[in-house]
Amino acid sequence: MQGGVAINFNPNITINHAPGTNHLVIMKEEFLVNRLANIRQSLKTRTVALAAGVMLASLIPSLVSASSTAALVDTQAPTAPTNLKFTSGNSTSLSMKWEAASDNVGVVAYEIYRTNYGVLAGVVSGSTLTFTDTGLNPGTPYSYSVKAVDADGNRSGWSNPIGITLPNS
Repeated sequence: MQGGVAINFNPNITINHAPGTNHLVIMKEEFLVNRLANIRQSLKTRTVALAAGVMLASLIPSLVSASSTAALVDTQAPTAPTNLKFTSGNSTSLSMKWEAASDNVGVVAYEIYRTNYGVLAGVVSGSTLTFTDTGLNPGTPYSYSVKAVDADGNRSGWSNPIGITLPNS
């Protein structure tokens, strides 16, 4: 505004005064109007959802009981993978395989640990029963074990451990 005064209270409200007049012009961005509309709509939606939930709870109490919701949480760990063994390797990599674990809900991943259960070497999907560890050091001993993981994060016990010393290059 030329020759006038503009006062900004925040990015959304500006008060302008034109020179030679006694008029103040208050300008609001659409942001405030839209924000209030969004808040009103959100409150309406929550009110309808709450009313529907109360009605459902009064009609079908067994659906909202604590015992029925507790059954939805899986606390059972998968069985441990079995028969872990090396399938091939060279001075810098090792390949291995194992037999599938089982779970009441389903195995979603296998975690492969190196060096006496201490280092997570890799993770594969629950349908993959093989793993190749690369970038290893020639002439170094390595040991491995595998754990199964279900969708709720329950982990099995350890598979059988296996160990090998890589050949020198």
